[in-house]
Amino acid sequence: MNSVRKFPVLRSLGKSEQLSAVSHELGFFKNVGISAHYSLSTIATLPDLQSIIYATLTQVIHRNSILSAVPVDELSPSAYFVRLQSLDLRSCVLFKTRASSIEQHNQDPELDTLLQEEHNTDFKSCHGPLPFWRLTILQDTGEEKGCGFTASFVFHHSLGDGATGVIFHQSFHQALESALMLPCLKSSSPKIQVSESSTVLPPLEDLHPLPLNSNPLHHRTSGEELEEWTGNPIQVPMTSYYRTLFLSPIASAKFAQECKENGLTVTSGLTAVLASALFEQLPGTVHALTGIIPINLRPWLSLHHNCTSTNEAMGSFIDALEVQIRREHCSFPTDSDEHTGATCGLAAARHTAETIKGYMGNKSPSGEPYTSVAAFKGIHDIAAVFKSMVNAPRDAAFEISNLGRFPPPSSPSFDVPDGACEGRCRIGRMTFSRSAVGFGAAITTSVVMGNDGGLSVGWSWQEGVIERKLVESVMEGFRKGVEGGVHL
Repeated sequence: MNSVRKFPVLRSLGKSEQLSAVSHELGFFKNVGISAHYSLSTIATLPDLQSIIYATLTQVIHRNSILSAVPVDELSPSAYFVRLQSLDLRSCVLFKTRASSIEQHNQDPELDTLLQEEHNTDFKSCHGPLPFWRLTILQDTGEEKGCGFTASFVFHHSLGDGATGVIFHQSFHQALESALMLPCLKSSSPKIQVSESSTVLPPLEDLHPLPLNSNPLHHRTSGEELEEWTGNPIQVPMTSYYRTLFLSPIASAKFAQECKENGLTVTSGLTAVLASALFEQLPGTVHALTGIIPINLRPWLSLHHNCTSTNEAMGSFIDALEVQIRREHCSFPTDSDEHTGATCGLAAARHTAETIKGYMGNKSPSGEPYTSVAAFKGIHDIAAVFKSMVNAPRDAAFEISNLGRFPPPSSPSFDVPDGACEGRCRIGRMTFSRSAVGFGAAITTSVVMGNDGGLSVGWSWQEGVIERKLVESVMEGFRKGVEGGVHL
């Protein structure tokens, strides 16, 4: 990392960014990923596709300066970002071709293999100054009509949260449409010079007051000490396992409508399904499960002149809340010949919805909800705290992070006439994925809905914390729950 110290300093890392940097350096958490399938109306050979991708990324990087930022001294309370002066895309963009035709079923083994490898690979490179992100282009086989590929964007968590990956693909999609209209793609260079005037957004604490509630409500509101399950204790080194569960557009729409009819968000409904699927696989002596639900803080950011919209703000702008689901919140089939997995009543979903509503409604004098991440402002040495957590019990059984539906394409903003490239490029199903969190929940789930209308759920877990067979059983119960076993 000594080679990057010579580069221009951008700014110090904020506390939220320090959490990610320390986690990365200590091996507790590797990275975040957002993948999207793109369909082009024209057939492009690999050399042409490389030129198209390079031209696209050039525009995206110039538009989003955080992509040329690299954190330095990750363990130090004085960690800071530097700006790379140039990028060679050949060092961070990999092109692969699928071995078999992509099938729109509930699994994608080739993509899962790629993502599992990515989520076990950090950014501690000794091969010179490289960006703290990677892009893999997994091209469809030649058997498919037109030209299609899956773009997997994997990045260091200090550069951004899950929503940052969504913003990347919005920007990538717009730039791709523009690149497809270029008269000559062969001139596209893989080398990019970064502007000397390039800056990044301020850290979270400079954009949000981060009010701290001096008398917070505990997620275990009853005061009872119920028997919980959280997997095996916190341990390193960490190896992540990863699987994706794709749900059909029909099943996803039906589930979303069921939630709506009961006055629930999809996140609340999915939380209930996941908790129920876990309860069904765990001993009856487990009476409660704690779940973590991340909260996007962008609606409360004060960006001023820094960015056109908070929806375009790449960065780490998240908080989280905890919810305790009791076994009695969930009900299970007993007399049915067709065992449909987890069956959750309204209680679990409504309890989750009330917890989220309580977070949103518990506003500080300045008008923003009180935040949990504010507590880290008082911790000077985050690395020391994280090191002390090894071998300690976990706080939660599961985490469920829902990015919602990928926003529909807006008018292109890269000098492309309205309607000029309609139909040239379409985004289909998407995947939100992460490495396991060494000090976090035993099971991490990441949810997004692509433009195909189907929900995808990325499942991450750590070797030695939970058995693969248990995760697979929970996944199957979750699938059955969403597709018809849940009665909200």
